[in-house]
Amino acid sequence: MNSRLWPRAYAGRVVTGALTAVLMLSTVALGQQQSPILDPLVADGTLPPVAERLPTNPLVVTPVESVGKYGGTWHSGLRGGGDNAWIARTIAYDGLVRYDRDWNKVIPNLAESWEISEDAKTYTFHLRAGLKWNNGKPFTSADIAFAVDLLHEPTYAGGGGFVKNPQNPVTIEVVDDTTFKFVFEKPNGVLLDELASVNGLTIVSLSKDYCGQFYPKTNPNAAADAKAAGFDTWELYMQDRCSWATETIRWANPELPFMNAWMVKEPLKGDSARVTFERNPYYWKVDTAGNQLPYIDTLEMRVSDSLEELTLMALNGEIDFQDRHINTIINQPIFFDGQEAGGYHLGTEVSSFSNSMVLQFNLNHPDPARRAVFGNKDFRIGISEAIDRQEIIDVAFTGQGTPSQVAPRPESPFYDEEMSTQYTALDLEDAAKRFEAAGLGPKNGEGFYTMPDGSPLVVTVDTIAALHPEWVDMLEMMQLQLAAAGIKLEINSIDRTLYYDKRPTGDYDAQIWTGDGGLEVMQEPRYYFPYSPESVWAFRWQAWYNGTTPDIAEEPADWAKKQMELYTQLRAEGDADKRSALMKQILAIAKENFPVIGINLPGEGYYLAKNNLHNIPDTLKQAYLFPSPAPYDPFQWYFE
Repeated sequence: MNSRLWPRAYAGRVVTGALTAVLMLSTVALGQQQSPILDPLVADGTLPPVAERLPTNPLVVTPVESVGKYGGTWHSGLRGGGDNAWIARTIAYDGLVRYDRDWNKVIPNLAESWEISEDAKTYTFHLRAGLKWNNGKPFTSADIAFAVDLLHEPTYAGGGGFVKNPQNPVTIEVVDDTTFKFVFEKPNGVLLDELASVNGLTIVSLSKDYCGQFYPKTNPNAAADAKAAGFDTWELYMQDRCSWATETIRWANPELPFMNAWMVKEPLKGDSARVTFERNPYYWKVDTAGNQLPYIDTLEMRVSDSLEELTLMALNGEIDFQDRHINTIINQPIFFDGQEAGGYHLGTEVSSFSNSMVLQFNLNHPDPARRAVFGNKDFRIGISEAIDRQEIIDVAFTGQGTPSQVAPRPESPFYDEEMSTQYTALDLEDAAKRFEAAGLGPKNGEGFYTMPDGSPLVVTVDTIAALHPEWVDMLEMMQLQLAAAGIKLEINSIDRTLYYDKRPTGDYDAQIWTGDGGLEVMQEPRYYFPYSPESVWAFRWQAWYNGTTPDIAEEPADWAKKQMELYTQLRAEGDADKRSALMKQILAIAKENFPVIGINLPGEGYYLAKNNLHNIPDTLKQAYLFPSPAPYDPFQWYFE
């Protein structure tokens, strides 16, 4: 697995000196074919001919197996009305650029080419001429400029990424309809990776023509229009119509224009039993024979709070492809045995996760006494050495996986075996020494350690049972294991909204999550230093670093500040080897200070696909920033 470095291999050539990346795909003789379901709409004048709907230079996509066939409905399932991530992972991955299927290169997408200035401060992008939103309106540089302007609004809660980064402000210069420039105050060596990940989607998702009607800068009557529509402010009206941060809302408005292969037909709402998407007649990609994509006509997603219902649907052959929620370790033997009856097969997935579960003590706890305990490295080491990881692996994961801390995966060039294995051996004797060194009080009558002042020490760990049922199983085993070491642990299962709401207030002892950053080490360092709001082990330190919530920000410990300084240098560095060296320094500091606790390196995963669904690779990489299965181009999947 290649590291996420810049300049990396691009779909073209990188020229030193001017650092000009020229990325042009060869054109093909287009047959200008379309799905038969669009023929009547062209015939009656509802739609223009396909040649007029495609850009001048459509993106030509090579199928995995073969040129496909039009038609069919892709059935899958959502785990309740808030399961918007599956939608994003199937239809939303169409930014200015994207990753190739191997996750090795940044390749053209909406932008057909770009140039990078020698100082890495100016990025000039060239859009494909003739791009159109799914409503037929032109997609131009003005839409990108509108999105950047809106994202600069402090009241617009949208995923802005690099646009909102106060450490390196950016402006946009529109040259013409297809050319624009991002101009940064400081060098930015990571922009292409940011644009190729899920973080690059917002700036291509806000149509000036549509969303501009809710914005005072483009519509002087926006405030009055909002009042007339029943909203107190234009911001609330904008969020309702054009939200990209509130993920459920973005799929709840069928009028919101998209550049994706499928568009909303039946929206996702609180009481939805299903969500459907239909083909975008203006989609701007074709296959090697000139056929407009996508091949599949419709996506239908069953909305169910019941994992058992979705599992039964899959066993009955009612799900065509899914690699979310149902693909658990417990279900794997059931799905394996049911392949012939269900008419499906299981493919392989390689996870990017560094760990199945990350235990994050709150180093910024509002209670000074608890802050002192949780912030003590010896306390965290003692907790780690009191966990019997092999027992958890054997019971919760049927023996699949290996004991591990949170660290880069073995496939990563940043892999450090010592970092991965430190403090993973069960050692109750040393754990007791560590707890003593951390200053814990004597054990009480029940055999549990007390706080240094003699008060009870009860560690409450927040979890979301509905999201990952195995987390509760793991925590219940840890509860017994830690009790044997004298630590009383309570499990607090709450809903996801409250889980996130507690973070700014600091009202938690510890929370758990999955171990991102196993492969995307540079892009997702949340567990290596206080990088983002997902660094819940030091939420107030990351607020200081990011400058987003100064009211709760706290100056970090010196070692964390050093990491932040190194990462700031990394983001501005254009030399790949120097960036790699900076990341290794950050990892070395994380290894020494041991901020979070991991349990096990996940074993091999799997996906479920119907046997008549084609153009899916046998092995997929699975990550958040590489939002599988979208990078494997579901728009070129087809039913035989």
